[in-house]
Amino acid sequence: MEDLPAVSLYVKRNTHNINVQQSQNICDTTEEGSIENSDFTSITNGDPVLEKKLKILFLEVEVLRQSGHRVPENIKLRQWKELLTMETRTGRRKYLSYIFGVEKSQENRKKKKAELKQQRGDDIKVPENNHLIYGLGHNTMLLRVYDSTINHFYNSKLIQAMQFGQKLVLDCSYDSHMTVREAMNCGKQLTYTFSDNRSHDSPFDLYLCNARREGNTMKQFVKSIPTLYDPDFPINITEKHYLELFPKENIVYLTPHCREEMREFDHDAIYIIGAMVDKANDEPLSLAKAKREGLKMAKLPLDRYLAWGAGGSKSLTLNQVIKILLDIRASGSWDKALQHVPRRKLASAKDIQERSSKEVEKSKQQLQYSFKDRSSKYY
Repeated sequence: MEDLPAVSLYVKRNTHNINVQQSQNICDTTEEGSIENSDFTSITNGDPVLEKKLKILFLEVEVLRQSGHRVPENIKLRQWKELLTMETRTGRRKYLSYIFGVEKSQENRKKKKAELKQQRGDDIKVPENNHLIYGLGHNTMLLRVYDSTINHFYNSKLIQAMQFGQKLVLDCSYDSHMTVREAMNCGKQLTYTFSDNRSHDSPFDLYLCNARREGNTMKQFVKSIPTLYDPDFPINITEKHYLELFPKENIVYLTPHCREEMREFDHDAIYIIGAMVDKANDEPLSLAKAKREGLKMAKLPLDRYLAWGAGGSKSLTLNQVIKILLDIRASGSWDKALQHVPRRKLASAKDIQERSSKEVEKSKQQLQYSFKDRSSKYY
């Protein structure tokens, strides 16, 4: 945070009406939504340098709020810690704008939910007689299926997969290579991955290896599924390395940076997917790790079967990858499995036609040039 002293000068010149006593206590919103006053020591652990930076940071946030920038009303304790790690003012402003948008979306969601609840309450009228009335909020001939029943049904398939299904490993050792926001995004993708896997007819037996419970990724995962670490929850979570659990000759590490394409799905292999969101870091970390450990590698045949759009990113989320693997294992058809790649990333029929016409025109020009070169040799 090299530019914080400049911010402090800006604060002294432009914030005469800021109550500096507010910097002694930070209004922090906990996960449950209650508001409590946390002093600087709870964030800085008594470090005077960090405490000074945090005071200046608090004043910077107040200046941005009074200047009309997108600053949230309540900033959580972990968000203050994340702001402390950011070195540039632009990065801090973007992060504040991001959590401001999250806060407003949550407020709008609660408002819409309250309006729908009130609307449903107005629509449901108490009958004036004792006759049976069928409809929403009244009698029905259908048996109600509760959410708990659906969960038990899906979890029973996962328990069966843990006994007889194919293993699939998610390598959760990339926390140190991700920012806090990327790790939170990765935790959300793990939630979608678990949901998509258990809703499939033939799910994988998921293993989360190198999964540190205190890591940002697992914290977000537990936040989405609070019962994740219950003994009877149908998923395997361990801090052990996958080489300690499975034979090395059966492991295939899926990385988009290698040259070897997966032509057919191997039902005896143990595939590993790197649980990482690399929006800012595009280094081939999974490739380097697989080479370092001497593992077999493969990548999905995306370029062989798909026509990518101009500027379309070839990166896929964890849940998209696992849906592709589930379908290729069940059907053996890449055309069906790769339907889970978002259409927005692919070229439209018009773009494909334009590309083919350009290639034909280019080949014609090359033929003309080669014909001219040959004819000039004879004269």
